[in-house]
This record gives sequence, structure tokens and C-alpha cells, in this order.
Amino acid sequence: MSDIKAYLLSVGNRAFASHKDDFGLLKETFAKKKIEVIETLSLPESDRAFVVLSGSDLTGIEEFMSQKLQPIKKIVLFITSDECGTFNVDKISHPNIKIWKQYPYPKHNKYFKMALGAPIRLRQNTPEYAEKEIDLFFAGQITHQRRQELGEVMRSLNTENYWPTAGFMQGGSAKDYYQKVAETRVVPAPAGTATIDSFRFYEALELLAMPIGDTKNSSGEDFDYWNYVFEQHVPFPKTNDWYRLPDMVNNIVSEYPANMHMVVAWWIRYKRDFANKIMEQINEH
Repeated sequence: MSDIKAYLLSVGNRAFASHKDDFGLLKETFAKKKIEVIETLSLPESDRAFVVLSGSDLTGIEEFMSQKLQPIKKIVLFITSDECGTFNVDKISHPNIKIWKQYPYPKHNKYFKMALGAPIRLRQNTPEYAEKEIDLFFAGQITHQRRQELGEVMRSLNTENYWPTAGFMQGGSAKDYYQKVAETRVVPAPAGTATIDSFRFYEALELLAMPIGDTKNSSGEDFDYWNYVFEQHVPFPKTNDWYRLPDMVNNIVSEYPANMHMVVAWWIRYKRDFANKIMEQINEH
């Protein structure tokens, strides 16, 4: 076990970051680096530590949370669970701090950008290895124009592998959903309600399916979120027009599984590099 700790900091009855599915990537990273994770309402005096805040739960008390960080001399801070970008990161002040923002917006340019990653629930419901017998599958809520466009295309295909739902997690069981993804080659990942990022994208990668990323947000505005958050060329397919989906699927399936192996290897490297980067930050003099 490392002598460096990861403190999940909150106040009162507000949620800890670990209570949210958004904590999945950090949970995996800390486990691999043997970092002890501690939920706490106050920080001990320490030379260095990781600290994680659930941004949506701590919005409005940023300056107060900033004061609570001061007992630790050197911090690598993560703001998670803030899909709408309401937590004002600029109000965090500390003499020796590096800040990572999950769900980054352009206003967060001066901070390190962190991918969402797969949710905690995936590890709790990971299916057995399955043969890839389905070309295309989508299950999810149809709540805005990007999802509506995708829904029109899926309905036109008359496929049984389209499971629309009324809201988040209102469909079938997580176990059934993950089993279906595990059997699928291509999983469209339309924009989420607030940001383009979504669990679906990373769930597909973890279950060896090819995701298709959206390059428009829920309002139909162009934003290549993927190049923005990863700050590099990304090897997976993206689209600003879901009506192109049938042709995209045909092209992806024709090159599967070699293309999937390349993209999954890229994702594994990202997680490795992310883990190494934050360890370098916490250990640098």
C-alpha cells in the first residue's frame, strides 16, 4: 500500500465522490496504484495527498471547500460528478495544487482534463465473455434532438436491438444491458443531456465494442469534445450526422475486430498514462 492517500472530501450530508458512478475511473486508478481511499469530512495535516470532490454536490460552497484543503501542503485535486459544469473551479485556491476536471468545458482550459470513464456499476455487473453476434445495439433515453435523430434511424432499421427508455437507468437491468453490449460490435454514443460525454462510450470500450462518438451536443451545436478532452487524435469513429449510421456500421463491421483492437488498446494506454501522470504530479518536487 502506498503512503499516499486519496481523500474523498465532503461536508454535512452531501455525497462523497465515491457514491457516484462517475468515480469509476479514479476507483480503478487508485486500486492499480495501491492508493488507500478514505471518505472524510476534514483533512489531516499531510505533506501530499490526492483529494476528490463531487462537484455537483459541493456547488455554491467552493470557497469553503478551498479552505478545507489547506492542511495538506501538496494536492492533486479531482472535480468529478459535475456534468453541468456548475462547480466554480476558479474559486479553489491553494499554494501547491494541480486540478483535474471531469466533464471539462472550454471554460476549464487551464485545468487538466479527465475523461469520464466507465461507471462503477460495470465492475459489479461485468458479463462473461460473449461471441459478437450483433452488429448494432442502442439502449438509452430519447430526450433531445441528437437522440431523436438516432432513434429515427434505429426505428427505420426495424431491429430488435433498439431499446429506447424514458429516462436514465429506466430500462432493463444493468446485467442485461451489459450482456447485450458484450454481444455487439458497434454501439452509438450520442451526446448526453448536458455534455457530449457519456458512460455508454466507455462501457462499449470495456466490453470490446466499437463506440461511435457524437460531435454535436444535445442542442445540436458542433463541438468535437473527444479531441478536446483527450488533447490528441482519437482513433474511434465520430459523427455529426446520425443518419449516416447504417453506412458507418457497415464500414466498421467490415474491419472488425482489428479496428476494435486498435481502439481498445488506445483506451488502455490512456488509462495507463493517466495513472502515471497523476503519480508524477503527486511525487514531483
